[in-house]
Amino acid sequence: MLLSKKKSAINIKNNSIIYKKPTIYSKPIVKLEVGRLVLIKKCKTKWCKITSGGYSGWIFKDSLWGKI
Repeated sequence: MLLSKKKSAINIKNNSIIYKKPTIYSKPIVKLEVGRLVLIKKCKTKWCKITSGGYSGWIFKDSLWGKI
């Protein structure tokens, strides 16, 4: 049983980048360290919109571990 209805995941790749839009040509916002907890807002085929530590943006889905 989950304690929260919010979807969350953990960053499993070193130097994962949060982008402003779901494309690598978009502005990079911040790099995430391995093990960082992120809250998932929504996901597309290869990207998820997340928030973590006051930052919000898009990250590659394969950088995340959890029930996505």
